[in-house]
Amino acid sequence: MSRKITVLLGSPRRNGNTETLAASFSDGASKAGYNISTLRIPGLKIGGCIDCRRCWMNNAHCFLNDDMKDIYAAIDDAEVITFVSPLYFYSWSAQIKSVWDRLLPYFSPKSKNDVRGRRAVLISAAADNDASCFDGLKKSFELACNFAGWKIAGEILIHGLHEAGAASKKQEYLETSFETGRNL
Repeated sequence: MSRKITVLLGSPRRNGNTETLAASFSDGASKAGYNISTLRIPGLKIGGCIDCRRCWMNNAHCFLNDDMKDIYAAIDDAEVITFVSPLYFYSWSAQIKSVWDRLLPYFSPKSKNDVRGRRAVLISAAADNDASCFDGLKKSFELACNFAGWKIAGEILIHGLHEAGAASKKQEYLETSFETGRNL
């Protein structure tokens, strides 16, 4: 495993606040010597997990034949997996939630790829004015990372971003994101 970061963009809004924060994070990580692989999830065909337990049939992560295969390849190759999602009803966007659900093949007894010991980063933006709005998302992230055996390497959670493009106007948010990436 080399110094690679997979950034999974889970916002349906291209170049929105979460993607702006993710770009600054990626810039910082790049300065620290990481190679960045960014996948924009909206627009990909990713079905939900059907819990069929046919993981690793036909020598593939998942029985479903869709664009998740590209995400599996990026995760297999990454030292750090970064989940980027706007806060929707105090949790994940639907786009990135399907990716979480489809991580089941890594925990199958037949798994060919061990992802334990990786690091994970969470990046999220919310319009809400109260930082506690992230409590549900943070708990979901923490529980999933604990289950996966991933160390939480950073959380960039910025609230109060009401307008599209608001993150790009706040230098302190961009610097926080950059430094989180650079200090991995």
